[in-house]
Amino acid sequence: MGERRIRFALATAASFGGLMLAGCSADAEATAPESSAAAETGALETSAGRYEFTPTTCGIYSQDGVDDIEIQGPGTAPDGEKFFFELSSTANAMTIGLGVDRPFASPERKIHAGRVYSQEFTIVASGRQLSVADLVLVDENGASIDDGATLTIDCGAQ
Repeated sequence: MGERRIRFALATAASFGGLMLAGCSADAEATAPESSAAAETGALETSAGRYEFTPTTCGIYSQDGVDDIEIQGPGTAPDGEKFFFELSSTANAMTIGLGVDRPFASPERKIHAGRVYSQEFTIVASGRQLSVADLVLVDENGASIDDGATLTIDCGAQ
């Protein structure tokens, strides 16, 4: 009889543990960045041309009136060169790593905008569509590239 109770207790614990794990994974999925690459597009309009990219990460969170926006994805420069785009509202930073098309790569040349690099910018969000006007762009050495670039991003349907 004692062995039967132990087996029942173990089976119940395993079953309950599985439910707890399922509950945890559901919570994790609910807070993970949303991605539906089919409808997601982005473009940076500069005096040198249009930098087009496809966001592979489109994280848009809003809590207590504060937006936390993180966008990343590969793209193509006006001259056909590949690049990797990153935007962070919390860091107030935009970076284009030229010559690379993936995160954590180490590009030698970069285009920057934002509080630390040039001038603070404001992201205007309307649902899952974002825009930034009058971006001040600089290169990796801080030299001015453009002082009136426009960024538009469509993170697609939710």
